[in-house]
Formats: sequence, structure tokens, C-alpha cells
Amino acid sequence: MNLSYTDEQNLLRDSVSKFCGSDYDFETRMKSVNSDHGYNPEHWKLFAELGWLAIPFSEDLGGLDGGDVDLSLMFEEFGKSIVVEPYLANVVLSGGVLKRSDSENKSQIIEHIITGEKQVSLANYEPQKGFNLDNVDCEILEDGSVSGLKTTVLNAPNADFFLVFGKLGSGHAFALVPKDAEGLNLTSYKTYDGFVSGDLHMENCKANEVFSKSDALEILNKAILEGIVCVSSEAIGAMETCYKLTIEYTQQREQFGQSLSKFQALQHRMVDMFMETEFSKSFLLKVLATNDENERKKLVYGLKNQVAKAGKYVGEEAVQLHGGMGVTEEMSVGHYLKRLLVITNLFGSSDYFLDKYIDS
Repeated sequence: MNLSYTDEQNLLRDSVSKFCGSDYDFETRMKSVNSDHGYNPEHWKLFAELGWLAIPFSEDLGGLDGGDVDLSLMFEEFGKSIVVEPYLANVVLSGGVLKRSDSENKSQIIEHIITGEKQVSLANYEPQKGFNLDNVDCEILEDGSVSGLKTTVLNAPNADFFLVFGKLGSGHAFALVPKDAEGLNLTSYKTYDGFVSGDLHMENCKANEVFSKSDALEILNKAILEGIVCVSSEAIGAMETCYKLTIEYTQQREQFGQSLSKFQALQHRMVDMFMETEFSKSFLLKVLATNDENERKKLVYGLKNQVAKAGKYVGEEAVQLHGGMGVTEEMSVGHYLKRLLVITNLFGSSDYFLDKYIDS
């Protein structure tokens, strides 16, 4: 099992780390969260200029031919600063569907994603339908009409197009629906972690294109698996920052004439935080080093279960050991916990993925 990174991958990680360290402190992040877009458009433009938006696409599509390892390295650094720019929604999920599809417009749309000119959101989950990807009622007709409900569409308020997954006859397909389509109603909101999302209500919306009629579900599954690896990497980065912030805080705070970090009971709790983070890292490395598709899929399910449990534990312990300060808006540690709790249920709960792991 080869766990070494290439020089290019190390440079990529250093580049993202430098950006997060110099241009993405907590105050800067909160300004982005509270802005109209929910992120900083200037940062998004910088992502495009640095070539980050092109990483997972093939050279034929104008990309850099990167893979899961490259994305994982980026998202681990994103997690350390809880970056809110919509990379997951645009590049990983929507891009992951488009690059595998037979869409006639995919080259043009991916080009716009890479340059940062257009944003695309994947709309696949539905209210009260759970996490099974094929459990949908949204209906797509051959003439391009789309009707149905979609929920928790990541980055929906900023999207120029929606990739709507739905039923087409006895199978499934994707429909490319523009944001200004007649019959489309968008309800925008922010999720618990400050990211923007939305619900779609579509009634006879006219799609620009219906595509991937024979393999839409397979394509969606692969894009979601890629997304799980990314958010798991992000969670690991957030966990690492949580325990480091906690160590720093307990070294500064004093009680009974000595710093909190000197109390053995608290030391044990911080060691447990460290161990949960390291075990999650090891699980991620196992996933990235596995080439067999079926074995890798099973490991991804296990990774999501592990990261969900570990992220909740580490985040809650970090807030607990910060005391009352940990729950204030001014302290960053509470915001890390919020993001970790959202990741816990993103794409499916820990129990859901434990069942998937056992069954696969």
C-alpha cells in the first residue's frame, strides 16, 4: 500500500495551506458567511486563477487530470479553516456528474465551472425520502419537462443551473434546469454550519437538456462516493484543528494555581480526541490506497461512519473543554462543531453508512 504523495500533490497541499493560513482567518470567514453570497466571490475567482477548480477534470475537458488524493488533500486543508466557498457543490458533485455523463453541453458547462463564471448545483435528495439515491418521485419527461421537489440543494442560491436527478419512465436521468426556468421556485436558507442551501419546487419546468438516460443512477453513485471522501477529509482537518485549539486553550487557562492542561483527567480526554482523529486519518488513507472498486466502495461507507462518530465526539469535547466560551459566536471552536455535525449527516447518517458497510 503506497501512502506517499507526489511532489505535485505536496505543492498543492502547501498552496491551499498557505491560502488558508494567510487569507482565511476566522474573522475573514465570518464576513464571508454573513455576506449576501454566503462566500467570498474574490476567493472563488482566486481558486479559478490557481487552477484549483480544474483539478478533478480530465485534460480533454480543460482540467488538470487530478484524482481523489488531490481532492482529499485540498479538503483536509479546507476543513482546518472551515472554508465556505462552494467547491463541493460545484466541482465535486456537479462536476462529478457532468464529467461522467453523455451531456452534449458538458464541455461548455465544465469550462464555465473551471473559470468560475458559472455555478451548478446537484439536486437529488427529496423530502421524506431518506438517503437511498434511487428513492425519488421527481419526474422527468422526454420533452424536458421536470416536476417534483428537491431538498437541501447545496449552494442553490448561487447556482446558474441545477442538475436535477429524477425518474424517466422505468429508469432515471438528469435534467439541466436553468435557475430562471418557468415553474421553478427556490426557497433559500442557511444550514446550521452557515453554508447556503435551498429547496426546489418544480412544476413543468423546461430543462435545457435531458441526459444520461441509461446510467444516471450509476453516475450519481460515483459522484456521491467522491463527495463522501471529500467531506470526510474536510472533517479530519476540522478535527485536527479542534484538538489543537483545545490544547492551546487548556495551556492558557488556569485553575487551582496551574494550567488546565496539567490535569490528568483533561489530558486523557485530549488524547482520546487525538486518537479519534488519527484513526480517521488512517481509515482515509486506506480508502485512497485501495484500487479495487467494490472494496473501495465498502471502505468509503466505513469511512463515513467512522468520521461521523469521531467528528461529533471531537467537536463536542472541544467545546466542552473550552467551557462556556466554547458556545459563543466569537470563539471559532463552536463553528467547527457545527460543521462537523452537518458532515455527520451529509449524504447519510452514521447508522445509514454502517448498514451500507455491513451489507456490501
